[in-house]
Amino acid sequence: MKDVQIVSEPYPPSPWTETVMQGVDLHNIAVTGLSDYYPVGLFIKGRSGQIVGGLLGNIWGGWLHVRSLWVEKSLRGQSYGKELMTRAELYALGKSSTNAFLQTGSFEARPLYEKLGYHVYGELKDHPIKPHRRYFMTKRLESAGEGYPHISELEIAMDPYASASHMSVIREGIYLHAGAAIGLPENPGSQFGYFLRDDSGEIRGGAFGNLWGDWMFLDYLWVDRPLRGSGYATKLIAAAEEHAIAQRCCDAFLDTFSFQARPLYEKLGYHVFAELKDHPKGHTHYWLTKRLVSKS
Repeated sequence: MKDVQIVSEPYPPSPWTETVMQGVDLHNIAVTGLSDYYPVGLFIKGRSGQIVGGLLGNIWGGWLHVRSLWVEKSLRGQSYGKELMTRAELYALGKSSTNAFLQTGSFEARPLYEKLGYHVYGELKDHPIKPHRRYFMTKRLESAGEGYPHISELEIAMDPYASASHMSVIREGIYLHAGAAIGLPENPGSQFGYFLRDDSGEIRGGAFGNLWGDWMFLDYLWVDRPLRGSGYATKLIAAAEEHAIAQRCCDAFLDTFSFQARPLYEKLGYHVFAELKDHPKGHTHYWLTKRLVSKS
């Protein structure tokens, strides 16, 4: 077997992250038999063509995942957020989706989502810092009804294959709003990445995510099949946690499915705080958390 080492790379080349993400995706497809995947992208364009709001997400396994929703401050209160959500849900219904889920902070859009029929199924206290909270919300998608509101004066365009620059506008807007709301305007968070690389340069596994406030989020974990059972996943998680502690994070969270690595995470001290049943159909989606260090 080729020698395999763990390397740290917070801003890895795209082929590295793509290898890890593809490894996870292929495993998920093989286990569930669900291969249909659709990116979701909706953008509000200003009169000069600039991006002034949008929604990013995806559809897999009959579920719409709303990852990001942002509207420029000057446009808030004019139902643009509602229209973006409604259009995304209609698109998901057209792809035979039955449910939707998302996350939001106590300083963000929970009231909007509740008006749209979402309810909280889990929460994290003190996220990203005290006294704020992160809410995990879900909704059963119903028939299309009367369609979306058609309230906008500005153009709203569907673009599931949006450019990285357009997506970055949405994400930066969310970070800036969150930073101002929680009193961390200079701390939008940071990325981390730990990868298994053999002596020929091939990426054989990885763990990456982000740090924000007092929390570490583990977004992806994957180890090449021939290396499984040799403790590499544990070593990758340990490296990420050590980095998080060094950056003064006190807690960690992650998500996994019933056909993935829940037993491993529980052995490492994580516990379930929320779950979505039948996501994807016949399986369960778990959210787990762990205290990394005692809070002073």
